[in-house]
Amino acid sequence: MKCASFDKITTAFEKNVLNLTEAKQNGKKVVGQFCLYSPSEIALAAGAIPVSLCGTKNDSIPAAEEILPRSLCPLIKSSFGFALKDSCPYLAAADIVVADTTCDGKKKCMNCLRPINP
Repeated sequence: MKCASFDKITTAFEKNVLNLTEAKQNGKKVVGQFCLYSPSEIALAAGAIPVSLCGTKNDSIPAAEEILPRSLCPLIKSSFGFALKDSCPYLAAADIVVADTTCDGKKKCMNCLRPINP
């Protein structure tokens, strides 16, 4: 049995990407954030749109494991894999990326991303 709210959830990602594209066309800036510890309020105060860049799927992990150690957490590997594969519309829309150094894994990830997305 399928409930009505399930359809809203499954299409939220696509709607968010369309809304983000429209906002960028209207001159809004996008701040990509690799961690929930980055204060969204700073981006909002600057008139920008904060978006989370944290990976949400496992299918991007194998690409990340070609560079990053397999022992890193899946969240970091998923996020890095999306960046490597250029398959994250939020990262593609970001005018600036903010990454906290809350753990050594994130530091490693950001250092490896720097040459890919200068």
